[in-house]
Amino acid sequence: MTAENQVRLHLLYDFYGQLLTEKQRSFFELYHHDDLSLGEIAEQHGVSRQAVYDILKRAERTLEELEAKLQLVARFLRERQVVEELDRELAALQEDVARLLGADAWRPAEAGGGDDWDELGTRIQERVRGIQARLRTLVADEQ
Repeated sequence: MTAENQVRLHLLYDFYGQLLTEKQRSFFELYHHDDLSLGEIAEQHGVSRQAVYDILKRAERTLEELEAKLQLVARFLRERQVVEELDRELAALQEDVARLLGADAWRPAEAGGGDDWDELGTRIQERVRGIQARLRTLVADEQ
């Protein structure tokens, strides 16, 4: 199993694990969290290796089916991506505002100060509009 698949499976378990049976949860945690082998789990629970394998596969299938219906993990990942983008935009906006406050922004344009002011003002407005659009995306996803 690839690391990416492992991460996805853990996310699915975090979101939907409580909907699995007690045995599925127990075996899943022993195998994926405690890193026990199929044989070790089988020995602990007095069942065959094949039974452990089947229970784990059934649990994974159940988690995938729940995600296909509810899409909670997909939504979480989309929202996390938007939040990260917004965080970067806000940091850039903060830098522009700091530059603006530190600059000789009130110098008349004929003295060479107006162009920087206009450029920074335009960038700030664009970033604010971008942040607003991303926030609308988050709100639309919630409805």
